[in-house]
Amino acid sequence: MDSQSKHTNKGNVYLVGAGPGDPELLTVKALKTLRKADVVFYDDLVSPRILGVCRKKIQMVYVGKRLGVHSCLQDEINSKLIQAANEFQTVVRLKGGDPSIFGRVGEEFAALLAEGIQCEIVAGITTASGVASSLGFPLTHRDYAREILFLSGHKKDGANSEGFKNLNCVGKTIVVYMGLNSIGLIVSELLDAGNAKETNIAVIQNATLDTERVFTGNLNTIQSIIEENEVKSPAILVIGEIVRFYREMENLKNDYSSILTP
Repeated sequence: MDSQSKHTNKGNVYLVGAGPGDPELLTVKALKTLRKADVVFYDDLVSPRILGVCRKKIQMVYVGKRLGVHSCLQDEINSKLIQAANEFQTVVRLKGGDPSIFGRVGEEFAALLAEGIQCEIVAGITTASGVASSLGFPLTHRDYAREILFLSGHKKDGANSEGFKNLNCVGKTIVVYMGLNSIGLIVSELLDAGNAKETNIAVIQNATLDTERVFTGNLNTIQSIIEENEVKSPAILVIGEIVRFYREMENLKNDYSSILTP
């Protein structure tokens, strides 16, 4: 990689996963890459604590994109990365979670390669795994869920209604990224598909951070729970019986705590 970079006089671009938010969940490779970066382009889902591990006095460029609010369009980000590779030796594009899961990494990777710029994807812990470890429950369990399905709540041209049509939740853990603004549509499609109103669902705001909030309910109640508690993005949805397992484990923790408390 270094020999080709010297030959082309262009820097290397690293598309780095920042993980779900907690700096301790950064991979060793991500941490090393951040600490050698000359410039870092970061998005909305990267927590300030993650940015704090970067070297002092390097250039930090915000290129946030959030549903309904696009501070920087994708084509602009691509152009900025290409320009930076012509000016700096080590360029980092820092994305929340894992860049290969709903992170548009494919578009950026293709744009860079088309310009002859060497780039590398540095995997991160995806938010789904971060949520599971933070809350202390698995994504799969022989008695509750034998499949995992990752879905986006929206697609390039609007809500992802097709992803939830005819979807049977039984035996699955369904993790929905960027689904908060589409919760009404998601619930409607799942009910139309024949899923019971009692189907368990959880919404987790600011997963793995000190400000993490968790609310559980079912398809019949989750919308009102979200509204009453003013849940905001970033938030992730977990649907399926694994949410019931989580509640059962929380009850056990509470029972155990009451036994130990004088």
